[in-house]
Amino acid sequence: MPVRATPVPLPPRIAARPDPAQWGADELLTFAEAAALFWPYGPLTATSLRTAYRQGLVDVVMIARKVFVTPAALARMTAQATRPAPARSGEAVDGK
Repeated sequence: MPVRATPVPLPPRIAARPDPAQWGADELLTFAEAAALFWPYGPLTATSLRTAYRQGLVDVVMIARKVFVTPAALARMTAQATRPAPARSGEAVDGK
């Protein structure tokens, strides 16, 4: 998937606080806000985050039938999705 050349238009709350460090770990974000805040040039979008939610890969908060995500939940999702690189052929697994 190609990376976007320009960022998506910033939602108003993200435009007011564009640095992820300005957000608390448990602050609620819409999928569009989370994508714009953490991946302004891609590769993840609001649609990607909705797909991750439907697949059970990210924890969400549901209030009044609205779905939100937190920076902490996104960090957990990323950590759980991290996979070790496969061993290169011809190399010993223990590095010797």
